[in-house]
Amino acid sequence: MNKFKIEYFTDPLCCWSWAFEPQFRKLRFLLKDRLQLIYVMGGLLKDWQNFNDQMNDVARPAQAGPLWMQARHMSGQPIDENIWISNPVDTSYLACMAVKAAALHSKIAEEAMLRKLREAVMMNKTNIGELDEILQLAQGLEHEGILKKAIFKEDLFSDKVSCLFKQDLDRTRASGITRFPTLLIHYSDKTYQITGYRPFSELKKTFLLMDPDLDLNETIEEDIYLNSWESLTDRELAEVTKPQERLNY
Repeated sequence: MNKFKIEYFTDPLCCWSWAFEPQFRKLRFLLKDRLQLIYVMGGLLKDWQNFNDQMNDVARPAQAGPLWMQARHMSGQPIDENIWISNPVDTSYLACMAVKAAALHSKIAEEAMLRKLREAVMMNKTNIGELDEILQLAQGLEHEGILKKAIFKEDLFSDKVSCLFKQDLDRTRASGITRFPTLLIHYSDKTYQITGYRPFSELKKTFLLMDPDLDLNETIEEDIYLNSWESLTDRELAEVTKPQERLNY
């Protein structure tokens, strides 16, 4: 069977990518080994001096709070928007580079670092623009046997990681991607695009359009799903166990 190759354009600081996790994780679980996932770090925030999101009327840190509040209400994911008052993030570039540095260890390390960064900033108000905070996350992953902190720190500021991140930025621009999350789905000889926060029903519709014989049976045993992920928010679990409650999002 043909695989679905997904280029996932995202950023650790993107609240809508975090909001999208329940649906996307469910899709990944159902597709299993038919999915090839490639993360592309889009560089959401280089710095505030040059940032201006006209669509959402965000040009300074305090204006990001209401956007994060909206993402929380729409998705049900835990998001603490008060970080934009108490400890605003100045850049997402270092966090993007952290994901690329972790990827040099393994795909598992890449996944784990991206997840830890998202949980830290969205749920715990951790400033992931600061090196010390990122190294603290790396320390935790070292305790889990996922990566070596010393090697990660050396890689983080290496020419190789800088080049990999630049390639991601170039790929984002070349693809005309201006919003996250964006999925470019390559299947057979066609490419489909999904942009922004979307319910699972829309994901399912798109994938069935690509392959009408695809089995996306949504009956998933809770214990199996819990054991498939290192961590799950209540909202992520509800996506597969409480379909009626999902209608509220």
